[in-house]
Formats: sequence, C-alpha cells, structure tokens
Amino acid sequence: MPRPCTRILIRAALFWIAVLSAVFFGSAAAASPASLPFKVGEQIEYTISWENVPAGTACFRVLDHRVVKGEKTWHFELTARSNRFVDIIYKIRDRLESFTDADFSRSVLYKKTQTGRADKKVVVWFDWEKRTATYANHGGKRPSIAVPDQTFDPLASFYKLRTLDLKNQNALFFPVSDGKKCFIQKGEILKKESLTIASGTYDTYLVLPSLTHFSGVFERSKNPGVKVWVSADKRQIPVRIAIKVAIGYVLFDLVSVH
Repeated sequence: MPRPCTRILIRAALFWIAVLSAVFFGSAAAASPASLPFKVGEQIEYTISWENVPAGTACFRVLDHRVVKGEKTWHFELTARSNRFVDIIYKIRDRLESFTDADFSRSVLYKKTQTGRADKKVVVWFDWEKRTATYANHGGKRPSIAVPDQTFDPLASFYKLRTLDLKNQNALFFPVSDGKKCFIQKGEILKKESLTIASGTYDTYLVLPSLTHFSGVFERSKNPGVKVWVSADKRQIPVRIAIKVAIGYVLFDLVSVH
C-alpha cells in the first residue's frame, strides 16, 4: 500500500467523525441527561480497512465526568491506530477528546493529539458568553471564530447523532466546529435496511451526508461519497461508514459495544 494512501486511510478514521456532523437535525430538542443512549464506561470498537485490506482500529469511550473551568462535563475519547503492517509504512497513534456541558447541549473543550510527521497537539476552547471558539496547536493560537449556540465539536457530533429521532426525519442539518471553521452541513436519511457485517446483522438507517464543505482528499476525488448505516434501535450506533475517494473504498465496521 503506497504511503500517501496509508496516510489518507488512517487519518480518515478521525476525519469521518467530522463527516458524521452532517447528519444532525438542527431543530431537534436536546435529550435530557437521563434519556441519553450512552453512559460512562461505554466502549465502541471499529475495524478500519481499505478495499478489504485491514489497516487499523478505532475505539470510542465515554470516560468519567470531568470538571472543566468549574463546570461538570461529559468526557469522550476516540483513539485510532494503524496495525503492524501499516506501521511499517506510516505508524499512527492518534487521540481525540471532547468535553460537553452536563446537559449535552454544546461543546466546552476539544483536544486532538496527532503523531507522525504531521505532529499536532490541538486545543479548542468554546466561550459561550462570547459565542466563540479558539483554536491552538502547540500553544500557537488562531483568531477566535464565531459559533452559534448548540455547536458541537467533531467528536461530540458522533454522540449527538445518537440522541436524535432518525425514525421520523429525513432532512438533516447541524452546526459543528473544530475551532478553525464552523459550518452547517446537510444530509438525508435514504431508507431503512438490513446490513450484515462480520460482527452480525443489524437493522439500520442509511444516512447520506453532503460533502459540500469538505476539501482535501474529497475535493481531489472524482465522485466522492460517504454512507453511514446507523442501528435502528434506542442506542443508534453507527454500524458501518463507507468512504469513497480516489484510492477506493475505506470502511469502518463495528466490532463490539461494551
């Protein structure tokens, strides 16, 4: 597998979280903490593959509640790592963290640690009095940007998706920010269908996010696309994510939920 393909493949394990932000229904009411479909201690694992070639794994965890600037928060974590074969070409050990308010209505803090030549140590603070987000990498700050209320960071978006009523909606939108930009991405629920992968057979909703605002590998690919299959149950866990780019299909398949 060429080095550029490997880099695109594994980094996509983090990028697809931002893609998921395309599938949120903006007018939906926030779920109460008591009714949230996740809890502290939950762990969701995925395999990452390119054209049926195993390349790595991704793991989402809901960690213990944390106090951030005097505010109780939800604490989420995503780790992505390449496997031994890919390590020889391009070793990746990446970690994202998200902190949202206790009501799970907006982000408070977002962190990203990225290894390799493109080394990053990103911190994004959300200031809800000023309604701004401020991005810093290795301490170097960018100018703050304006963000609307109820904006979530890319990782928190994964969990926000699971709180919404996919059964009764078809046109979707929601604001998301990584501290460098903020946009409202659109998507639609195409249909309900049964999906069989290695870990089992699932009833799912097939969601098609729009890629209008995305650049990089998507911009350079002919007819790129993303499809997300979300379990049609109370937990609404993404079961498969299929990303079509110039190098072929990148798949993220659910392995286990604890």
